[in-house]
Amino acid sequence: MPYLAQGKKSSIVFMFPGQGCQFYQMGRELYQNNPVFQRWMNELDARVRSELGHSVIAEIYHESNARSKPFDDIRVSHPAIFMIEYALGKTLVEQGIEPDYLLGASLGELVAATLADALPLDEAIRLVVGQGQLFHRRQSPATDGTLLAVLADEALFQRTPLLHEHCDVAAYNAPSLIVIAGQSARIADAERHLAAQDVVFQRLPVNQAFHSRHIDFLKPDVDAMAGRLSLRPLQVPLVSCCTTHALETFAPDHFWQAIRQPIRFSQTLSRLEHEAGARGEALIYLDLGPSGTLANLIRQNIRDRELPLILPVLSPFGRDLEKFDDVLALGRTLQPLPQSERAADPAPAHAIPQPRVTSPAQRPAPAPSTANGPLQVLVFPGQGSQRVGMGEELFDRFPEQVAAADLILGYSLKTLCLEDPGRQLANTQYTQPALYAVSALTFLERQRQGARAPDFLAGHSLGEYCALFAAGAFSFETGLALVKKRGELMAQASGGGMAAVIGRSPEEVASLLARHGFDALDVANYNSQAQVVLAGPVEVLDRARDCFQAQEITFVPLPVSAPFHSRYMRGVMETFGEYLRQFDYAPLQTPVISNVHARPYRDGELVDNLTRQICGSVRWLDSIRYLMEQGRFEYEEIGPGNVLTKLIASIRGA
Repeated sequence: MPYLAQGKKSSIVFMFPGQGCQFYQMGRELYQNNPVFQRWMNELDARVRSELGHSVIAEIYHESNARSKPFDDIRVSHPAIFMIEYALGKTLVEQGIEPDYLLGASLGELVAATLADALPLDEAIRLVVGQGQLFHRRQSPATDGTLLAVLADEALFQRTPLLHEHCDVAAYNAPSLIVIAGQSARIADAERHLAAQDVVFQRLPVNQAFHSRHIDFLKPDVDAMAGRLSLRPLQVPLVSCCTTHALETFAPDHFWQAIRQPIRFSQTLSRLEHEAGARGEALIYLDLGPSGTLANLIRQNIRDRELPLILPVLSPFGRDLEKFDDVLALGRTLQPLPQSERAADPAPAHAIPQPRVTSPAQRPAPAPSTANGPLQVLVFPGQGSQRVGMGEELFDRFPEQVAAADLILGYSLKTLCLEDPGRQLANTQYTQPALYAVSALTFLERQRQGARAPDFLAGHSLGEYCALFAAGAFSFETGLALVKKRGELMAQASGGGMAAVIGRSPEEVASLLARHGFDALDVANYNSQAQVVLAGPVEVLDRARDCFQAQEITFVPLPVSAPFHSRYMRGVMETFGEYLRQFDYAPLQTPVISNVHARPYRDGELVDNLTRQICGSVRWLDSIRYLMEQGRFEYEEIGPGNVLTKLIASIRGA
């Protein structure tokens, strides 16, 4: 295999989904901010425009097309999906992240084949545009069809005459998730029947019954288009969800079979994982679709063991830059496979260049062993845990630190925490340095008492600064100066608010936001499986509150002055980033889990992480899940209150 990732022989799989994953505005944040992705999108758009007659970019990014608007004009959606996925693939390759395997589903197989150089780009574009126009032109009341995702297994389909007599299984996505295809009227009948049976389903934004008998009338036209392709041997193995195995060449009718036969994603994944296991190899899955569809399906398929590394590159809920940065950060951890191991393994049929590698100092710290008992994790709370009287037993024990704090802050830390004479403790400008100081002193007291050293550290938002102090990244005084500046900048922000949504999963909340067009709201905190915090303009939060409460969902506005951890804090983020760069930082002595990517910090990324944290979501749920993947652990909340203790108990008990 070409490289090592976290000490394991690993290969990267680029995954490309097909119709059903698209939405307006997909990839816009990356398009606006990443010049390589923008360049590829513009080049593809120019080539598509010569075939289609107008710009796809202008349509998918038009201000009137909200994310929640159905994107089912196949003349545009077909080339748009191809453009996004192909541009992402080329962008990652230019960043030094190259695939060992390309996995395609339906239209995604055409993207994968083009990236594998099995056909020229212009011919692939001519085919994808031609297919979209064909599928649109041949629509009629007699041929109109669609797809329906159903949260059930094939047994339900087989024992329901309404389904198996008039529809086909279009996709086997997971053991209890299938997609059925049929004429629109029959799918509407199926929806009514499934609703009466309390079976969960969702119609996909597709206006053809792909992967079923209902598109057989299109075969001559599709075959005629594919017959004009100049097919070449694949330069990278392509794993087909039609055949379930890796291909080296294409049969003449493969592109017809890819849209006519069912998508066998579950079986394909099982085979891919089994073969990788037999080679002693770990797979890293990168979902290059716009919605993270296939990444989610892997999680639904693998439930009996530890998940492989899975990263969606984009999301229908924003944060494109963060997700893309997560993938680039992964690329920086990859190492060449030692020559001795490379020689021991047979070379793959299709050798590809190795990805660019940076210094070993950027690799995450190895996870501690649980051989001698459970891991010890210390967690530090964030804003909201403060209370009058906190730190009372600490201030007299650490006179030097308290004196330094008074000098840095310009007021008495002890008086603020114990008396709060001006009722300022609830003000962000004062809350953040006070809470940092008390939590840091609590950690020092724990050290003084000879407690066991932690194996991992984690903090929620502001608490991450306490975790970094505990890990030796900076002194008590430097941390306090950073937090003081952070609190001042955040206190000056305005123009929005925050609200907690309780009792619904992050996925359910995201679906509701997309369905009702609340594109202006960001998820600020992923706190647990049943609690997220939203941030954004007050008027949009008010509308969301009415919508959520109408569905009997608990929606609690929070007493804050600004939409923290959201896109609206970009000005604060940029100013604070400049301030962070004024200081020097030491290597971490204990792994710290980052809020930004829910993985341990790598040396050299402290400034970047703390800068991005201002606008980024607090991924507490994923952080605790990461710790759970490391093995048994005990945890202790360092600081006032027990907010994090409750959240961790909830996450572990789910």
